[in-house]
Amino acid sequence: MGLIPQEFEACERNPRLNAGGLTCRGIGVIDGWNVRISITDYGQDDDTNIVQIVVNRYGH
Repeated sequence: MGLIPQEFEACERNPRLNAGGLTCRGIGVIDGWNVRISITDYGQDDDTNIVQIVVNRYGH
């Protein structure tokens, strides 16, 4: 089964001065597991991307 989205933030660059980082987020459920995926960087010239994947199951 795929991710059933509960919250979603499309990948967009923040247009604010000195804060042009990329932010994306998807939160949902896969087979009863809570999943959060986020991607960030600190600007178009930054060589580092941060990808976070958190998976947990509440109540177990």
